[in-house]
Amino acid sequence: MRHCYDRGAMPLLSIAALALCPAVAHASGFALLEQSASRLGTAFAGTAAAADDATTNYYNPAGLVELRGAEAIVVASAVGIQSRFHDRLSQPAFGQPLGGEGGDAGGWSFVPSAYIAAPIGENLAVGFAVNAPFGLKLEYEPGWLGRFQALNSEIQTINFNPSIAWRVNDRFSIGAGVNYQRLQAELTNAVNYSAVVAQGVQQLVAQGQLPASAAPGVIAANQGLEGGARVRGDDEAWGFNVGLMFDLSDATRIGLAYRSGITYEVQGSVHFTPPLVTEPVGAAIVAAASGGPLASGPVSVDLELPETVLLSLRQKLGERFELLADIGWTGWSSIPELRVVRDSGSVVAVTPEEWKDVIRYAIGGTYEVSPSLTLRAGVAYDGTEVPDSTRTPRLPDPVRKWLAVGARWQPTESILFDFGYAHLFADDAPLDQDAGNVAAYGLVNGTQKSSIDIVSTQFVYRF
Repeated sequence: MRHCYDRGAMPLLSIAALALCPAVAHASGFALLEQSASRLGTAFAGTAAAADDATTNYYNPAGLVELRGAEAIVVASAVGIQSRFHDRLSQPAFGQPLGGEGGDAGGWSFVPSAYIAAPIGENLAVGFAVNAPFGLKLEYEPGWLGRFQALNSEIQTINFNPSIAWRVNDRFSIGAGVNYQRLQAELTNAVNYSAVVAQGVQQLVAQGQLPASAAPGVIAANQGLEGGARVRGDDEAWGFNVGLMFDLSDATRIGLAYRSGITYEVQGSVHFTPPLVTEPVGAAIVAAASGGPLASGPVSVDLELPETVLLSLRQKLGERFELLADIGWTGWSSIPELRVVRDSGSVVAVTPEEWKDVIRYAIGGTYEVSPSLTLRAGVAYDGTEVPDSTRTPRLPDPVRKWLAVGARWQPTESILFDFGYAHLFADDAPLDQDAGNVAAYGLVNGTQKSSIDIVSTQFVYRF
């Protein structure tokens, strides 16, 4: 189980830390590969070696010198997530009903991107990309059993990526880019004010301000008190990407690409919405908490999004078929914990994450039916960075297996259309999470069942 707070802290401060902890527990969301319809069709196999359109600017900038001329691309991708929790042995938070299973927390999200690339002489090329490399959107039904750990989670990034590539010789090219990235997040969860009142009553009794005999009645009169917490934040940061591309022969190409981690100092605010309390002692406790540990105000979180390394192969087999393969590494261990602090410097919450690095494998191919039509297909295996011990409803990230198909249609020399579709089969993800305090959060115990569909299309114009 996760422990998000200092057990030696005062009870009301502990409740404040718990109220904030899940709201920022997964501010990194998950990586979005959906930056190219052409690459989606092969399950993103061969992305650092394919270099057949300007989307190589994102995957391996060295590939820009392989393009025949200037081109512009607009990509529209839609990601549909189905994610349902199935209860097993969940327990309600103190003073609260258990609630339902939350319905389908997923839905469809739009992921746009755009690229432009142009040669400068015979051995230089430049490119520019705008895309969204990280994102998350999950929303459970109000009143579900895990509402004190997660309700709505929405994280968006936008990345601006100018690049340059140089052909060193007929076999070898290098490329590099600068990344300016913005992150915005909004996360919500319910807050168990019945637990706030119960701990406040214990304090009053210990201080001799309330007779012990009156405590049960006050606690009973403040059952079912539920409020809300919302965290919003944003920041901007810089990173870089570099790539190498080497043609071992006319039929074999190797691509190696590196994308740096990006460190954010997310500045934002937490807003608590307390319930209406009619019982006098409970009302006083909630008012005191709202002016202290549960006060709305500015908070910040330092966050390092992971670096990635990608090794790709493109192998021509005859005149019409290409074999594509990928091994990708993502350094999710850059997020060992999340530390939430107020402007005063006081630590509101420390959340162990203990994420691990993951490796992705993909293999696919393309077949040229005719000069105007190319078919694609691919499969992939995606690991998960989230250990079972720290998995929460914010990001019930499972192992995923990809099955993808796609096509390219070129009606004229200047105009191309790419289409891609992938279905991701997700393993069942076990959830056994109380965020360190069953009384405040309840226990979410069961299985998250998910699947993902991705549809993408792109328009390519060659000048």
